[in-house]
Amino acid sequence: MFDTSSLPVSGQFEAIHDGARISALRDLGLLDDAAMQPFDHLMRLTTAALGVPVALVSLVETRRQVFAGQHGLTGEWARTRQTPLSHSFCQYAVATRQPFVVSDAHHDPRVADHLAVRDLGVIAYAGMPLVLRDGSAVGALCAIDKRRREWTAAELVLLKDISHAVAEILDLRAAVAREGLYDRLTGLPNRSLLVAHAEQLMHRQSGRDRLVAMCVGIDDFTEINQALGADSADAVLRAAGERLAGSLRAGDILGRLRGDIFTILAEHIEDQRGAFALAGRVRAALSDSPLQIGDERLSVSATIGIAIANECSKAGDLISESASAMRHAKQHHTRTRIAEHSWGRLAASQLRLREALRGALAREEIRAVFQPIVDLETGTVRGYETIARWQHPELGDVRPDQFIGVAETTADIIAIGRFILDQGCEQVARWRDAGAADLVVTVNLAPLQLEQPNLTDVVDGILRRAGLPATALILEITERVLLKGEAIELENLVGLRRLGVRIALDDFGTGYSALGYLKRFPIDMIKIDRSFIRGMEDERADTALIQAILAMANGMNIDLVAEGIETPGQRQLLRLLGCRYGQGFLFARPAPAADLDPAATF
Repeated sequence: MFDTSSLPVSGQFEAIHDGARISALRDLGLLDDAAMQPFDHLMRLTTAALGVPVALVSLVETRRQVFAGQHGLTGEWARTRQTPLSHSFCQYAVATRQPFVVSDAHHDPRVADHLAVRDLGVIAYAGMPLVLRDGSAVGALCAIDKRRREWTAAELVLLKDISHAVAEILDLRAAVAREGLYDRLTGLPNRSLLVAHAEQLMHRQSGRDRLVAMCVGIDDFTEINQALGADSADAVLRAAGERLAGSLRAGDILGRLRGDIFTILAEHIEDQRGAFALAGRVRAALSDSPLQIGDERLSVSATIGIAIANECSKAGDLISESASAMRHAKQHHTRTRIAEHSWGRLAASQLRLREALRGALAREEIRAVFQPIVDLETGTVRGYETIARWQHPELGDVRPDQFIGVAETTADIIAIGRFILDQGCEQVARWRDAGAADLVVTVNLAPLQLEQPNLTDVVDGILRRAGLPATALILEITERVLLKGEAIELENLVGLRRLGVRIALDDFGTGYSALGYLKRFPIDMIKIDRSFIRGMEDERADTALIQAILAMANGMNIDLVAEGIETPGQRQLLRLLGCRYGQGFLFARPAPAADLDPAATF
């Protein structure tokens, strides 16, 4: 099916210069601002799944290829995210609109003398054309090995599936650009898209980590505009945007709010010190060296306003607060100012919860509830996630996303986590004894619990007391645990696996940086974050990403659970995509064990 050994690599390149194809590329808005985070994440997944050092999403122009997604490149190629067309194998997939596969470039007469072999060390290559809905072949998705490799049919099918997902996202990017969610001058997200991103990020913040909005205002921009003229001033904004983008961490989002004001959304900020440290790096990126504007070198500086989200924040208000803090900073001639009332609200709220949480477990205010994990095909219950609930006599029902983070700061999470694990194992053991023999239980494991040196013994003791086999327990961890990679945490994960306990990666897709650990650690299950499920009926990008994650999970023999299913349409679409398991309000809200029937079907 993918035999391309007889395909020529010359005489077909009028396709490279096709005007409609080039127009489609320009409509995507990626040629001059190539990086797209979802593609970089997918390329990390691709290298992990196939065991190759390099994977690329290449957009092929008439004289160059631009990498909209890449993992594994180094040096100048990684920095510029492009190569001349002379160094592109991907052009052949575009020209022929067929897969292009090379097992050993040194012994393949089609490419033996190719510059990609000499300068990039490409030996084995498998590329799939990226064909959009209008028929334009705009680039290729490829995997590259630097040694001889016989590509298997399964590997090529996997690459083809991922290429379809990438093409879906490219189609969506073109549509979104036309709908005005990106700033025309810089290509960055505008305020509408920034607010949407902030809403999504705020939904998944937990523990001590907070979302921070920063407004970065270019100093004296009015004078720059008057002195250099509108065209040069626009060039300053474009150059400043590129410089700012280069200063950010993986996962941070940069947009242009208006005029000379850029906005940064940054996750995983624990305190004011972390916020100021990031602001310092951003300011230094702009001011440490001049911007090159045509033949001129121009020194610029910036003033930054900061706002930190809490559980009461609204996305639009958060961005407005950071803009207000920036204006106050300029008025008072300071470089960085924090919207202190946002920290004040957060600190007051956490102080109240901290005091109320003290002794809550002893007062039996903490209880375990259960939410079914359902086989999407048959509707049968496969297992239950055990979740902590806190009913306070004055505060009422306190959501887990409100108190779990506080419990982590006070270390109460260790006792609470042990209690919930004990309750979950005992209850599922009772259900199994009553006839639900294959039922499993999943329980969240907090990072602080993973730092305890006796964790394996604690889990083993709970399983023995409950009479539950270790294979019936699945412990959920977050991607940031793998990203930290502390020795004691990794030792505990290995110890739990030796017991027979399975490990699930929770909120998958929200951290990204831990993807490389999927091969290093035997993860048994991935739980796709609800933020992807919520938009999948309306947003093709979410559907395409889920499809790609499913392909990766199947290729690595990892079970996959979709969280947050709320509509029959979401369930049906997930079934069609091949997702086996799911949980969400469509089936049942978390409830006490007495209200649940493991024999029920949905």
